[in-house]
Amino acid sequence: MAKAEQSLQNFIEKKGIVSAEEAASILFQIVKGLNEVEDLVHRDLKPDNVLFHDGKWKIADFGIARFIQAVTSSNTLKEWLSPEYAAPEQWRSERATHATDIYALGCIAFCLLAGNPPFRTNYSEEHQKAPVPQFTCSDSRLRSLISFMLRKMPESRPPLSRVHELLNGIVEKPQIRSQSDSFSALAAAGAKVAEREQQREAEELAALEEQNRRNRLAQHAREILLENIERLWGKIHHYAPAAKRFQGYQFYVELGDVILQIQIDNTGRAIPTDWERHSGWDAVTTSYFSFTQRNPNFLWNSSLWYAKLKGKQEYRWYEIGYFSPTAQIPDVVAAPNYRAADDAFIAGRNNSSLVMAYGPLLVDDEAEAEFHSRMVWLLAKGSNGQLSTPLRFPFTWPPMMSPSRSEQSDI
Repeated sequence: MAKAEQSLQNFIEKKGIVSAEEAASILFQIVKGLNEVEDLVHRDLKPDNVLFHDGKWKIADFGIARFIQAVTSSNTLKEWLSPEYAAPEQWRSERATHATDIYALGCIAFCLLAGNPPFRTNYSEEHQKAPVPQFTCSDSRLRSLISFMLRKMPESRPPLSRVHELLNGIVEKPQIRSQSDSFSALAAAGAKVAEREQQREAEELAALEEQNRRNRLAQHAREILLENIERLWGKIHHYAPAAKRFQGYQFYVELGDVILQIQIDNTGRAIPTDWERHSGWDAVTTSYFSFTQRNPNFLWNSSLWYAKLKGKQEYRWYEIGYFSPTAQIPDVVAAPNYRAADDAFIAGRNNSSLVMAYGPLLVDDEAEAEFHSRMVWLLAKGSNGQLSTPLRFPFTWPPMMSPSRSEQSDI
């Protein structure tokens, strides 16, 4: 084989930052090489794989290249990737296309103008979510093109033919740097717009990925609570065989004069993060339970939150009861939404419609037995008609209750 004089990586290390004109010329030669093998996706385009031979820059090392029609596997050989130049879809093990090579070409372009690749620390996170760092380029058209090539979504990157056309125009007609040149000013404005679009796309994708992560966390929380409730039912059924569980509800149990319901959110969507939190806690999903006593009539509601409380490292299920400080006869109620619950976390908030009656009390893992004990205590009270308003708010568990009508008649 013929021996190349140097790699593009050697060239960058020796020369450092190059001019916009020279960068455009090098990129144009690489694109012409990609066009010559248009049925192939290189998948590992980087300066080490671009060699200077016979007066031209040429692409080498097609070791993990695949024909377009064959690149259908979700496995993009992540362990073989060059992290500084790997496209976002490669980090997600998605199908590689020409857009994957276009992204790598954008990273090479950035490296030519800045002296280093755009992302150099947490590669997977930055390539998928971080906006492209600022860089200097005297040709606004080239700066715009680099922003286009480095878009996070493969579908939004320019096709190879368009990159070839734009680079050809930049190489043949270098940009005049006169401040009075209106077309130069327009190109500069266009470059800024392209940069803003690239940054907005990166922010939107990061927000979407975060929401998807939270949705997965909410689904996991739902599974934890469902398993917890099934074990609760096992205890209820064992100690009180007369208890009836009705189908068609997530959890609906009747025992004597009381009905216990546990309602679990099954929308699959986590609570969003785009709101101001006064409490410092992060709620992902919510549920609630209610005890409905029929004789005498009484209702007890409490919230269940899967949340990370301020100062904690992990998300856990918590039980919290609330009450209205303005009610003549307050009752234990569930929070209608997470904003009201967030306000209730702050003691003494004058504009808070709810105040915490008790809690937060852990519900899951090592605290599951205590949670079941509280549920069974309320169920036993309600089945005997003994549920009533607690004597004081807030309270610690178990609450002291005012005598119910049935108890008053016995006195």
